[in-house]
Amino acid sequence: MLLLVVSWCGFAWGITLEKGDPNTEAMLGAAALWTFGFITSFVPLKIAALFFRWQIVHDTEDSPNAGRNFNYAIRDIMIGTLLLAITMGIGRGMLTSEDISFALALHASGLDAPEPLFAITLYGMVSLLVKLPCIWIALGEKAEKIPSRIGLWVVYCFLLTLFEIGLLLSVLGDPGSESISIFGGMIISHQLMGAIMLAVCCTLRGLGYRLERSRSPQAERRRATTTAAVHPESV
Repeated sequence: MLLLVVSWCGFAWGITLEKGDPNTEAMLGAAALWTFGFITSFVPLKIAALFFRWQIVHDTEDSPNAGRNFNYAIRDIMIGTLLLAITMGIGRGMLTSEDISFALALHASGLDAPEPLFAITLYGMVSLLVKLPCIWIALGEKAEKIPSRIGLWVVYCFLLTLFEIGLLLSVLGDPGSESISIFGGMIISHQLMGAIMLAVCCTLRGLGYRLERSRSPQAERRRATTTAAVHPESV
């Protein structure tokens, strides 16, 4: 959420510089689209974490389990909340004193009309399918396999975008003279977002993070029982 607000502030600042003054409608429309994209990305990832138990963990060099901490400390939560509040305050200060409402943001984003809603939802789903393999490639694969996997991902991303474009054309029709710029922008944006995700996850890998499937609560209890039976002094 903090990264979402920070990215929106940067985008809103760019709108202000381009137009010479704050544009409330454009900024609110961008905020609605950012929030919609956050929800469409977060919910499937949360479902995958709950049902398939995939998570990113960090291991120290001393012990495989010493560096793992699946709970946030109160200090981390307070720092994150403070940064989020400051960033949201900056974002609110960038908006003018005009009347700000949810209806205005929804109308400016295009989410209140069926055609834009379909296009934005499809784009969000494809964007999620593009970025998910990047997490696995950077954090789950062996180091020597990463370059070849990235090559396959580039082809996968291009074919997935072509499928998205074909579906949009079949449902919404040809956009006309702007088709080249729209579809070209979609291809570039998916590749660019995936490249950013790969860079971030490769950085995390260099810092010692990796993708791991956690044990179920039943497996943890069985392991604890086995450990207690074999090493009773550990209890």
